[in-house]
Amino acid sequence: MYVILYKRSKKGGVLKTMKVIVASTEEQVNKLDELIRYIYQSAFPRYFTDYEIAQYMEWKVLHFPEEKEHPLYTLDVAFRAITSLEVIISILDLSPQNHDLLKHQNLFNKNVDILTQSGLFFPFSYQNFLEKNSTKHSDACSIYAKPTNLYII
Repeated sequence: MYVILYKRSKKGGVLKTMKVIVASTEEQVNKLDELIRYIYQSAFPRYFTDYEIAQYMEWKVLHFPEEKEHPLYTLDVAFRAITSLEVIISILDLSPQNHDLLKHQNLFNKNVDILTQSGLFFPFSYQNFLEKNSTKHSDACSIYAKPTNLYII
């Protein structure tokens, strides 16, 4: 889908400037939604309590904007946001090793900056994810974690 933005002059309605923006595809929007759900269901429960995750939802962390005019709905910005989320997820899924710590931190922070530029609120640094959630229960007991099955026995 193409969106054409243009400005007309007050004299004679002559076309002054034109900008062509390629809108994001439905698949990109679905992929962003899938990645955001993964972070809330798989990554966050490993590092934060349910109370903290509820606060992040309230603060609209990684909240997908509803207005279609938002830059995140352009092809380029959506692609960069998807890539950044995938990199952040990959870093969080790795078990950190001391010699990779600085490399992972730099990569993580670079991708957080890209998310911020894309319009997604992600107020975390790499240090927020260095220690796992220290509750007595594993992340499987979180109300935000994806259930392993849907049947109650």
